[in-house]
Amino acid sequence: MGGALINVDVIFERDLAVPMRDGVILSANLFRPADGKRVPVVMSVTPYGKDRQRDRLITFFMRMTGVRFGKIKVSRFTGFEAPDPLFWVRNGYAVMQTDVRGMHNSQGHAGVLTDRDAEDYYDVIEWAASQPWCDGGVGLSGVSYLAMSQWRVAALRPPHLKAIIPWEAASDLYRELAFHGGIPETGFVPTWWKNRMMRGRNKQFDFAEDFLVEIDHHPLADAYWRGKQTALERIDAPALVCASWSDQGLHTRGSLEAFERIGSPEKWLYTHGRKKWETYYEAEAVATQKRFLDHYLKGQDNGWCATPRVRIEVRKAYYRQDVRHEAHWPLPDTRFVPLYLDADQGALRVTPVATEAHIAYDATRAQAAFSLRFTEAVELTGAAKLHVWVSTSDGNDLDLFVVLKKFDERGREVFFSGYNGYRKDAVAKGWLRVSHRALDPSRSRPSRPYHSHDRLEKVSADEIVPVEIEILSSSTWFERASRLQITILGRDAARYPAFRHRHLINRGRHVIHCGGRFDSHLLVPLIRGAIRPSVGSS
Repeated sequence: MGGALINVDVIFERDLAVPMRDGVILSANLFRPADGKRVPVVMSVTPYGKDRQRDRLITFFMRMTGVRFGKIKVSRFTGFEAPDPLFWVRNGYAVMQTDVRGMHNSQGHAGVLTDRDAEDYYDVIEWAASQPWCDGGVGLSGVSYLAMSQWRVAALRPPHLKAIIPWEAASDLYRELAFHGGIPETGFVPTWWKNRMMRGRNKQFDFAEDFLVEIDHHPLADAYWRGKQTALERIDAPALVCASWSDQGLHTRGSLEAFERIGSPEKWLYTHGRKKWETYYEAEAVATQKRFLDHYLKGQDNGWCATPRVRIEVRKAYYRQDVRHEAHWPLPDTRFVPLYLDADQGALRVTPVATEAHIAYDATRAQAAFSLRFTEAVELTGAAKLHVWVSTSDGNDLDLFVVLKKFDERGREVFFSGYNGYRKDAVAKGWLRVSHRALDPSRSRPSRPYHSHDRLEKVSADEIVPVEIEILSSSTWFERASRLQITILGRDAARYPAFRHRHLINRGRHVIHCGGRFDSHLLVPLIRGAIRPSVGSS
């Protein structure tokens, strides 16, 4: 086969025509060793353009909106969120990236992670495995959309798919992308659709769907959203799954949910709390990816199977962390400790508060906060939950935003890397539109509520109702005399890059009811140390 020799050891073939089962042709780029040896393939499919490796306009736009990529060292041929082809080819692989259906140079009508897209990916894998430059083994790797698509195709079990590396990937587009706790996300999603998807469409074909219109037409978790979910339990390919504590509001929840649910008997979890793109390409992560693929695609006896199943990165502050390894996730020795909200003192208590009290705040501008000073160092790793009794002075619904924060012994907030590289993020976040408070009992756990989002349960003014709010997983070390604070408010807690909830329904004042019959409490995942009574918010 032909192709351009771009280095003494790498051949680059552009716009290979890959036929789909319905006759549509997808366009792919291939990088392979110049010596002509048959090798396994590291593959991704992308909606962002396989030929747009150096799209300075898009990069400039993302930086202007506050996105921070970190320090990334890759070759100029590396696609956005895709494996670096020169690195992998020089380590004995071919690298193939394909434009998804209807995007850029590929034919067809584009959608968002549709069943047809999954079938296309299946066909691309099997096509590549049959080519003379491939030894029959295919592995998948990529970040975000390039990882989400892996869930979809892996559930179809292509015969030549040997391993997957979904690096931070939502697995439920309703709960993790379009709506957070039933609250529509109105910053990132419209920006991504208009500036990345619509601009990248193959102009010869219309879209199969208008994603923003579909979001408006489907505010509940109905058949449309179920059609975009994956039967995760059907995935049986060996998997190296990355989940980030810092990508809350996009991929944190879905990565961990998928890791727990996929049927793969051989699966590993790699967690971190830093910038996702920088971490994907850093030396430690790439070495881990290489050992994984060398074992499953090349059959190397490199000790991979002795690798601990879970890598835990315990954050202390921004880009300050310790790493240890565990055998299981969720951590089986987790002690879920209730911390009761004390409205009179603005404190978190280790024992129930006897006296009923409440704290009110302006639903659009203010907040309520409760804190606990630790008498010894503790580690909190896993998902948290807020069980809280609430009411509103006006209207028939509430949008609640929950933020966990860390403060040092001098009362200064300790920040962490957050969404899209945001430098001043909190420990963890949760959301809920109160009319979406109904739980799915088959999926809920005592420590993790799972909301059905299939119906609305409005409230009356001053009606007091209990709600349970999932607070997304994190791993954080709290030193002795540091403080944990939970903040409850009616808006986004910070100006996250390209991330907003603008269409809120809050009016009047929100009231948090605590004590006595109102057993409002924060359930935290304690791993190390002990939580003892303290002076609360002092």
